Amino acid sequence: MADELDQLQEQEDLLTRLHIQAARGRSGTTGQSLNHCETCGSDIPQGRREAIPGVRVCVACQQHQEFQSKQYQRWG
Repeated sequence: MADELDQLQEQEDLLTRLHIQAARGRSGTTGQSLNHCETCGSDIPQGRREAIPGVRVCVACQQHQEFQSKQYQRWG
């Protein structure tokens, strides 16, 4: 029987896969991913470039964009 930490890890892995699928679906981008973020210039890790084809921004900038989008939706 899996212990609680194993179950939590499995849930986290599932959520990560679901987030990747959702990002792929809404990104609408195709083609070659950038090696460096078009917003801040930071490196985009290979794993992110493979997971999201056509990715153009790093995780931090993506999170910032999503946060800003949510803020505008709430107040708009």
